[in-house]
Amino acid sequence: MVRPDLFIPLAEESGLILPITDQVIEAVIADLGTTLVADRSLHVAVNFCADDIRTGRMLPILEHKLRNAGIRPQQIWLEATERGFIDIEAARATMSRARAMGHSVAIDDFGTGYSSLQYLQDLPLDALKIDKSFIDTIGKGSATSSVTPHIIAMAKTLGLFTVAEGIETQEQADYLIDQAVGFGQGWLYARPLPAKAFIAFHQQNQASKGIAPEVLRAAP
Repeated sequence: MVRPDLFIPLAEESGLILPITDQVIEAVIADLGTTLVADRSLHVAVNFCADDIRTGRMLPILEHKLRNAGIRPQQIWLEATERGFIDIEAARATMSRARAMGHSVAIDDFGTGYSSLQYLQDLPLDALKIDKSFIDTIGKGSATSSVTPHIIAMAKTLGLFTVAEGIETQEQADYLIDQAVGFGQGWLYARPLPAKAFIAFHQQNQASKGIAPEVLRAAP
């Protein structure tokens, strides 16, 4: 299996990332469409590449496919890494259109790219996803471990939801809960799952932990 951090840059350089994104959306609808229609609290995040953020190419395609499938746009989060927002004016236009359609928008792998506080203030975002490299430092007393609480505080100041990526230990989870980080993902909770196994996992979580909010938006 080839890791995403290896094949995605190659796909972006070759232009193959665009049909890959199309296939991801098709797979979400084919594999999870019935569950998304039946369970309005379920959200799925789809990563957009820099070209899609710059041009907004996927928005009308996504709108058409979701309408035909009966899936609400609020159930599909749109994500992009920091390099997807380099063209700030184009990114702002695309993100504003996406949010007007009902999608929540997140910046992915935050801390690995070019963002600054001013940069974040200029973008219509709902969520900030903290890169795993910062989560890995929790409890280790490393030089970068002090950065994580500052990222969390910055997100709160901007009124953004925070999502911690790559949680692997209970110590990390406990720290993030204490810091009021709202969401987390990682192997502590589950390894990557095929669609049927994910649906069963989601239903089991709902039964034990309750139903998530139907709409997740940044503070106005």
